[in-house]
Amino acid sequence: MQYALLAYSPPEDTDRATRPIPGDLAALLDRPDVTGWARLHADESATTLRNDEERMLLTDGPFIDSKEYLAGLILIEADDLDGALAIAERMLQVTRPGTAIEVRPVIDGRLRGA
Repeated sequence: MQYALLAYSPPEDTDRATRPIPGDLAALLDRPDVTGWARLHADESATTLRNDEERMLLTDGPFIDSKEYLAGLILIEADDLDGALAIAERMLQVTRPGTAIEVRPVIDGRLRGA
């Protein structure tokens, strides 16, 4: 089954674009069960388009106010939720303090490696 690991970072962690990926995390991202991944720019670079009663509203910034922001997306293959959680836990162990990883099953779609 396919799972998306959504990596959230604290707001003060905005220098990711210029910082290399740590070796331990890079090794985990190269595993065969990781089918794709992307690092995202900080939340202030986001633009949100929302359908509001047949009107399209365009706003700057992320879609929600939060103490954390979505920093990256990792697509994995795992047999079940327990397997996905085990992969996420290994990744969380090598990330910066304050990082959170949300695990969600993927309904369908095409996954392509980075």
